Amino acid sequence: MGRLTTGRRICVACRVAVLSRYNPDPVCAGCARAAREATAVVPAWVWDSAALRAALARLDLAAFAVLVRKASRLSLGRLGALVGGGRSAALMSMIENGRRDTLYDIRKLLVFTDALGMPRMALAPLILGDPDGTLDGDEVAALWGVDTMDLNRRGFAVLTGGLGMATVLPVPERVDLAHVRYLQQAVVRLLDQDDVVGGGGVLAQCLRLFGRARRMLNESDYTAAIGQQLLAVTADLGIDSAWSAYDADNQALARRLYEQSALLVDSAGEGAQRAYLYANLVQQSTCLARYTGRKDYAREALRFAHRAEDAVRDEPSPALRALVSLRRSLAHAQLGDAAEFRSAISTARRELDRGPHEADLPRTRFVRHSEIIGYEALGHARLGALTQATRLHEAVLDDTTRSPRDQTYYRALLAANLVAAGDPEQAISHGLTILPTLGSPLTSARVLRELRPVREVAGPAATEFCEQFDTATRALRTA
Repeated sequence: MGRLTTGRRICVACRVAVLSRYNPDPVCAGCARAAREATAVVPAWVWDSAALRAALARLDLAAFAVLVRKASRLSLGRLGALVGGGRSAALMSMIENGRRDTLYDIRKLLVFTDALGMPRMALAPLILGDPDGTLDGDEVAALWGVDTMDLNRRGFAVLTGGLGMATVLPVPERVDLAHVRYLQQAVVRLLDQDDVVGGGGVLAQCLRLFGRARRMLNESDYTAAIGQQLLAVTADLGIDSAWSAYDADNQALARRLYEQSALLVDSAGEGAQRAYLYANLVQQSTCLARYTGRKDYAREALRFAHRAEDAVRDEPSPALRALVSLRRSLAHAQLGDAAEFRSAISTARRELDRGPHEADLPRTRFVRHSEIIGYEALGHARLGALTQATRLHEAVLDDTTRSPRDQTYYRALLAANLVAAGDPEQAISHGLTILPTLGSPLTSARVLRELRPVREVAGPAATEFCEQFDTATRALRTA
């Protein structure tokens, strides 16, 4: 641990801040906060934070371990139990004190990172001595012990991206509370990252954690109580993986993941979780109906809505109950049923008027009155009331507290609606405000899909829009 010549302690991460004598940790509050709040262009939870990359680049593995612990919000003992079995806090203490017989042994470092589900490509700064260093495909494959000659391009992408890696990572013989808590914190962080960068940026990490959690369920030992918690958090990771695939506009993968999650949710027995899952399936089926024009998807959406309503019936969360009604409203609008659409919107508004509740889920925090306005806009557009839909879409954008991804998505919807209403110039203007963000930092291909009608009407005078749209398309294809 670093010290000034006066004997005062300094932060092991930034090596500048003087630590208070009341601070038992070897990092300052600023570095701890930066590790928790890090958001990169291609996020992988904490692994892309500037502080962590800098610690790896200078081979400061003690600082690396401390930053991981602060970002994951686990105690010294629980993180130690997660990565070192029975040695717990003593192991972490030795690591954070820079003992040379711990992480400085590459084999022990890989055991540590594998236990956390850290992608080995994130070790690039350590290998290259450069905080901004990256590894190419062959170098990543070498770290994993695979031969890229035996993998086609798609197979290698899957291996390094998520599900393939989950089959390589070892799982603990026995799962305890530390493992569950770590996965629960991962769910929280991935939710935060998704709000900023969209599904494409978090999909690989979601898949990696989901695959690892499923292997724990199937291969590890645990008590009945731990098993129930592990089942619930694995279902959460499955739902988050499906949502990320949906937002990345990989609809086939999203449906497979939702189906896998449904099996877990049915076993977990949590009504709120089941209601949220089926509400998401309503959303996907309704979007597929809109994208394809097929009525069977809209009928499927209503069947999912009935399941969501059955699950939410005894749940007290106003936000969750409102979300289920909102999702059902668009299924009715897609089928041209204006009366049922309006009824579902009214139900959602009454639910949300009840105010916040302690049972509200973190993942329903986007359900607010501006979200109801957004659903009204979408429904009126489906029902042909384009002028009213435009006005409502503009009202949604007045809520500047919405997440960056949501702001961008609703602006894309406004642009598409303006095209349908016969105002392509305004549509192109709105499109130009969001296209520079697509691909980096925003990886939501669903947003780009909504802008496609604008691209189709953009003529020779809209060269800038067309070029930016095509650039974003290429960027998201490789994200």
